[in-house]
Amino acid sequence: MDSYTGGALAWLAQGAASNLLERLVDRALDGPPQLPAWPRPGRTPAGTAEISVRQHLTTKVRTPVILTLQEAGGRTGTVFSVMLGHTTRVALPGGDYFGAAMVVDPLRRRGPTLQGIGWARLTVAAHRTSPVVIPAQRPTAPVLLGLGLRKPDGTPLFRL
Repeated sequence: MDSYTGGALAWLAQGAASNLLERLVDRALDGPPQLPAWPRPGRTPAGTAEISVRQHLTTKVRTPVILTLQEAGGRTGTVFSVMLGHTTRVALPGGDYFGAAMVVDPLRRRGPTLQGIGWARLTVAAHRTSPVVIPAQRPTAPVLLGLGLRKPDGTPLFRL
């Protein structure tokens, strides 16, 4: 994992460490999601990104995904709630982005279980639709430690 990828995933992990995680999972499970929107207009004309998160596990249960988009080289991003296997359309200013996804199983009794993590780079062309699939794979303990997926008290944020 390069430093760019690691930095973006660490940003996602820091956001998930707050109570944001519970709110995002609840929002994804509550029903049809609101249409995601990029927080500010860009310098270039907008395009559309069609983002799907896929995982090798086939499940018939609605599984929430926490998806973040970050401008290339940026230090902040925007977080969305989506469902595994569904396609989300987001209007974005043209440019290069990084998408990271965490597939969460909130129904486990001892707290949320991280089922998958993945990332992909995407380029959004002005006035065009740019499809991207983020492949999520089962996380490993070293990856989680490297991302700092811990609550403020030091306990793990997710179970594997």
